[in-house]
Amino acid sequence: MSSGVVGGKVTVPPIDPRQDRTVKVGKDKDEAPRTPSGKNGKTPSIHSEHKFNLKDLLQNTPKLGRKSSQRSTSSRKSDSEAEGASVHSKGRSESVASLSKKYGVCQKVAIGKGATSVVRLAHKWDRSEEKLYAIKEFRKRRKNETEKEYVKKLTAEFCISSALHHPNIVETVDLVQDENQHWCEVMEFCPGGDLYAAIKKGGMSPSEVECCFKQILYGVQYLHSQGVAHRDIKPENLFFDTRGHLKIGDYGASTVYRLPWEATVHMSTGLCGSEPYIAPEQFLGKPYDARLVDIWACGIVYYCLHFQELPWRAAQPATDTLYAAYAQACASPLPSVSACPQTINNLSPRACRGLIRRMLEPDPRQRATVEEIMNHAWIHEIEVCHEVAQPRHVHVSARAMVNANASHLGLAV
Repeated sequence: MSSGVVGGKVTVPPIDPRQDRTVKVGKDKDEAPRTPSGKNGKTPSIHSEHKFNLKDLLQNTPKLGRKSSQRSTSSRKSDSEAEGASVHSKGRSESVASLSKKYGVCQKVAIGKGATSVVRLAHKWDRSEEKLYAIKEFRKRRKNETEKEYVKKLTAEFCISSALHHPNIVETVDLVQDENQHWCEVMEFCPGGDLYAAIKKGGMSPSEVECCFKQILYGVQYLHSQGVAHRDIKPENLFFDTRGHLKIGDYGASTVYRLPWEATVHMSTGLCGSEPYIAPEQFLGKPYDARLVDIWACGIVYYCLHFQELPWRAAQPATDTLYAAYAQACASPLPSVSACPQTINNLSPRACRGLIRRMLEPDPRQRATVEEIMNHAWIHEIEVCHEVAQPRHVHVSARAMVNANASHLGLAV
């Protein structure tokens, strides 16, 4: 089924896991800005004359379908973070041994796959406790890829995600090698599955939908407070734990737009993420504020939560009639039209429409910030299940997934 306007009625692209909605990205030719300085005022760099490898770095420093995103190499600050990061390691032999000894043996069957990695489950048993970890196994270096380039790509995600600690953020634990010398990122395992599965299953109550949305906003608010923008917010990157927390994961496209001691926001470049969630300004090929890209994606996710479908395939008026109609309505001189275009006119509750309209504002200069969103009266009224003694809802799909995983692994729920 194609999207468009038929007989005056707007048709929308339904959920279909078969659609390829990834985008191709190009390299950013700009030089990276300055990196964090060490105690001696000097900046660790991987751009030295001697041969460099990852061990050195670790020792010194339209249809809602499931599809992995292409990663942009244009993230100026995230690459800089990779260059300046200092990650501790005890050497190759101990690093290899630590994966199985510390985190357990990985299952052969993958629980997730991306453009540059495969995720497996590791089950760790000892006398006192048992734990599950999600192990992201990165691809090996390509023949046409230099060691420096590989180091940048491999460490950028870890350097950012390992510094983030929040109830709505997937915890990153370690970066080690396995017995096959593959570099692996160790993360907490979220047994409740992802939000995509919950949306596909359907049957979410209004209070459950709102709870999910507010938790996403909690996570984004925290990221932005740390100077980090995710740039790939989508249901597939949002995961439930056993207690009802919805967590943001997968930081392969993330960028650091401001360091702690800086007041200036560094603009981002490059196209990354999954096409239906990409903000319109990203398609223009110009620098953009990565924070506002996250806000746009959150608005799309709320639409998906409510309707179980996407509002359009891509926010490009020249190629997508649904988005063209929306953008035209937003630009209408009639306030009654521009304030609530047909695309969001049926969202509920009614109190959400004005806010979602501001989150899905085509002009990023007029788009709501996360601070404005969190101060909205509707957001204040939303109940988050794990914050109250007797919640009005449970996350049904997540609970079913938790029970299924517990049964399969022989764990107590």
